[in-house]
Amino acid sequence: MSNNNDFSQMAKNTVSSKNQMRLGETIFGENVDGNGKRVLFVGNSITLHDIRPSIGWHLECGMAASAPENDYVHIIKRRVREKDTDAAFCVCQASGWERSYKAENHNKPYNAARDFDADVIIMRIIENCSLSEYVPELFEKAYKEFAEFLNKSGKAKIIFTTGFWKHPGDELIAKVASELASPCVYLGDLGQNDKMKALGLFEHEGVAVHPGDLGMQNIADRIWEELERLI
Repeated sequence: MSNNNDFSQMAKNTVSSKNQMRLGETIFGENVDGNGKRVLFVGNSITLHDIRPSIGWHLECGMAASAPENDYVHIIKRRVREKDTDAAFCVCQASGWERSYKAENHNKPYNAARDFDADVIIMRIIENCSLSEYVPELFEKAYKEFAEFLNKSGKAKIIFTTGFWKHPGDELIAKVASELASPCVYLGDLGQNDKMKALGLFEHEGVAVHPGDLGMQNIADRIWEELERLI
């Protein structure tokens, strides 16, 4: 884990954490009746963001991949299917949780993700936890509770990741991962590297600082190092 407390890249993400999905839809399943491994992705705009023409975003996938097949979720899905053709997947778009982790009943909107009853959970959230309103002790407690809430039967292996842009909560994610005997994949160096972003491809700076195809590939590769042994 890096000791560099440079959180300046977080401020460049001006994409709103609100209304990232249409009609309040946040849970999306694929082959949910399959007999293979069950993989749950828990994320935010980097995992899945709906079309938003007002900021120049015209895809339904992880921001800011050039096409759905190039975001980290789709890359990992392809790799899982190569090993398990009947694998089941669920994407939980949890940007709302990032905004409301200090409120009561913040886990309730994600019952459907819990009911997916995953074998593997990939926890890929923190970027929308506002720095100005960040409360470490509340975040740590809520984050651990959310991970355990999503692990309905307690059987799931959980893979945690830090933020793509460095966040002070990264250290607490690593702490929670250690307490739950789970791996924590560090991503913060990627968000410091302009080559990993979609700079120059989008007029909106907030979109452009999201991971481009190379960033998505690196996110997928790092998660896959931990996930491959579980499939």
